[in-house]
Amino acid sequence: MTPIGAATCVGTGVTVVGPREAGVGAALLLLLAGCGTAGPDVPAPRPPAPAPAAPAPVVATPPPSSTASAPADDGGPAGPCTGDTLDVSATAPRTDGPAAVADLVFRNTGGAPCVLDGYPGVAFVAGNEGTRVGPRAAIDGPRARVRLAPGAVATAPLRVRATPSYPEADCVPEQARGLRVAPPGGSGGTFVPRPGPVCSATTEPPQATVGSVAAR
Repeated sequence: MTPIGAATCVGTGVTVVGPREAGVGAALLLLLAGCGTAGPDVPAPRPPAPAPAAPAPVVATPPPSSTASAPADDGGPAGPCTGDTLDVSATAPRTDGPAAVADLVFRNTGGAPCVLDGYPGVAFVAGNEGTRVGPRAAIDGPRARVRLAPGAVATAPLRVRATPSYPEADCVPEQARGLRVAPPGGSGGTFVPRPGPVCSATTEPPQATVGSVAAR
C-alpha cells in the first residue's frame, strides 16, 4: 500500500515519498518532475509513399505513305489500246542516208493493261481540219504484239525519205502540219506535229514506212 503523501510514476516503478510536514504540494512537484522523462508512447513513423510510376513512352506512328503506286498487271485479259488511254509522241528525227528516222512512242495512261498489235496507222495531214496528204505510210518488217501495263511504253520506227529526193512531177509536194497516228490494232488517232513539205502523190519507193510496235 502506498503511504499517504506518496505518489507512483506510472511505467517507471519509482515511488516518491514526501513528509507530511513538507506538504503534499512538494511531493507532487517531485512526482511530476520524475515522470516527465518517460513521456507518452510515440507512434512509429509511417514509411514514405511509393514514387508514382513513370508514364510509358509514347511511340509515334508514322503517317501512311501518300505515294500512289501504279496498278499492277495481273496478267488477265486485256483489250486493244485506244486513243483515250494512250499518249502518242515522236522522238527527234535522226538522219539515215536520204531519210529521217524517228520513233513513235506509245504510253499507256489508263488504269488497266492494253494490247498493241502490229503496225500503227500513219498519214501526213495538213490544214486546221487535218486533211490527209498523200498515201498512208507503208508497213515494213516483222509483225509483233505488245501487252502494255499501266505506265508502260512501246515504240515503232517511222522512216520518211526527204521530199527533194523525188522528181517534183512524181512527188507533187504539199505542206503538211504533222502526222495522224492510230494505235496498232486499236482505234482513235492522235495528232503529232511534223511540219514540212511532203509528197501528195504515191511515190516509189514509198516516202514513209513504219515498223511494227515493240516493247521498250
